[in-house]
Amino acid sequence: MSSTELYSFKKLIKMLKSKRGRGTELISLYIPPGRSIYDVSRYLRQEYDQASNIKDKLTRKNVQSAIESILQRLKLYKRTPVHGLAIFCGAIPRGQERGTEKIEIYVIEPPEPVPSFKYVCDHEFYLEPLENMAKEKRAYGLIVMDRGSATLAVLRGSSYRIESQLTSDIPPKHSAGGQSQRRFERIREERVQHFFTKVGKEADKVFLPIIDELEGIIIGGPGDAREFFASGDYLDYRLKKKIIGNLPLSYTEEQGVRELILKSENLLSRASLFREKEEVDCFFSTLSKRPGLVTYGVKDVVEKLRSGVVEKVLVLDDLEVHPTRIKCMNCGFTEERYLSQDDVEILRSEGWTCPQCGATSYELEERDLVEYLSEIAKETRAEILIISSKNEWGQQLKPFGGVVAVLRYEV
Repeated sequence: MSSTELYSFKKLIKMLKSKRGRGTELISLYIPPGRSIYDVSRYLRQEYDQASNIKDKLTRKNVQSAIESILQRLKLYKRTPVHGLAIFCGAIPRGQERGTEKIEIYVIEPPEPVPSFKYVCDHEFYLEPLENMAKEKRAYGLIVMDRGSATLAVLRGSSYRIESQLTSDIPPKHSAGGQSQRRFERIREERVQHFFTKVGKEADKVFLPIIDELEGIIIGGPGDAREFFASGDYLDYRLKKKIIGNLPLSYTEEQGVRELILKSENLLSRASLFREKEEVDCFFSTLSKRPGLVTYGVKDVVEKLRSGVVEKVLVLDDLEVHPTRIKCMNCGFTEERYLSQDDVEILRSEGWTCPQCGATSYELEERDLVEYLSEIAKETRAEILIISSKNEWGQQLKPFGGVVAVLRYEV
């Protein structure tokens, strides 16, 4: 999937996740490729008959209505699509009282093959298979450590997550001489070994469950603790084979994780994080050298995009700006604004007066910004790249309105 397709897919999952039923009335149906539509329909008819045993009259009605809706939709398919189907259907409440529910149905041809047949009836949709498809498959394990602490993180795509942080009780080195120093150093070394063993066990717990997705493990930290840890028998042998780097750092904890990521650019070349870094760095380099070749802010970017001079648009993935089209129902006058969700709600409650004819009846169309930009970009062959707001390069775009563009030529 392209970054915009992945964005739309994740947005769809988020919407489905927000849906809730009053009881176990929401049906999730996963049909793998190769499964006969006829067999699935026969299975659903059996479930329809079983639903007649539900004691609560309204729940029984809602479940059977959802199954009927799915059966009707399946009639549109002669055969199962190449990746299968994911269907979500159920009675979604429209108010606080029972009986306000309306049947909603969502039919998805997923971007990857559905792994197995599933029929789940619950108070929420079962979305784990779709969430696994949306998840970045490649992952990197990061361990930042010295003799006093260790931080374990997983880097996926354009962001990382701290999974565990450990501290040790190892005392500083003894400065006195004689027998007491030797005894003290022996005790200290035992505690170092104990701490390294503890870090190894924690790494096994964090990384072994995702070992099939791990592209590699990178270790870093100040001093020589990282080297002793990597060369010892502290990690599971399967994880030890995954070590692709061991780098000296100036910092520990989360600051050390960020430093390790930056120093590992050549090792992490397959992570989308560095594609985003490269694109953001390119924008700022162009801004400083040839400012006429860039533009920023939603309104200016849309204007340049429509004129066909934009080569590439970078947009944050969580930007709360909605292109909103207001149309007068009397004379047809239209106005376009770029509003936050709060501003859209204020507009709905306070109303609008047409500046051309003075009428107050209007039609409001609210759009998702990324999908809106993507539609315009397709017409002008511009590229849209989604930037994660969770990494530091995404944060750099916020002062520019969260949307920037590099132009094909100066305007």
